[in-house]
Amino acid sequence: MTITNKDDANKIKKLLGLNGDESDRSGYYNVTDVLIALMHFCNNNKNEFNWDFDSHLISAREGYEQNKKDEEVA
Repeated sequence: MTITNKDDANKIKKLLGLNGDESDRSGYYNVTDVLIALMHFCNNNKNEFNWDFDSHLISAREGYEQNKKDEEVA
């Protein structure tokens, strides 16, 4: 079974609890909150894996554009 970009988006919504409900502390309110948490993660885990948020953001943008192109072709 092929996982589509939409499947990936639904997976992350479920995994992170992105439901716009600030009272639900088990998930994140919105994407901004997730990005802030990832920035804190990278800042607090600088080690041999090079957790530099900006580098990961650049790579993520490149991967996202490639995923969109790949799905258009499929």
